[in-house]
Amino acid sequence: MSTTDQLEAELLRLPARDRERLALAAWESLEEATAWLSDPDTDREGIALACKRDGEVESGEVTPLSHEEFRRRTRGTAE
Repeated sequence: MSTTDQLEAELLRLPARDRERLALAAWESLEEATAWLSDPDTDREGIALACKRDGEVESGEVTPLSHEEFRRRTRGTAE
């Protein structure tokens, strides 16, 4: 098991309030590193595709994968 997997397992054993605090801290640490993503000129085609996919989900045309199904498909196992 990788260090990241071990850390994730340990984190998921924490109380919800602690997990929330850590999730927010991690998210905020990414904001500066990904500030360029908020520039609409960054990837117009990608943004258009994301908006299209969002509309498909909102309309019920497609059903998004659950987190477990996504993990199963991308890692071979669900947790």
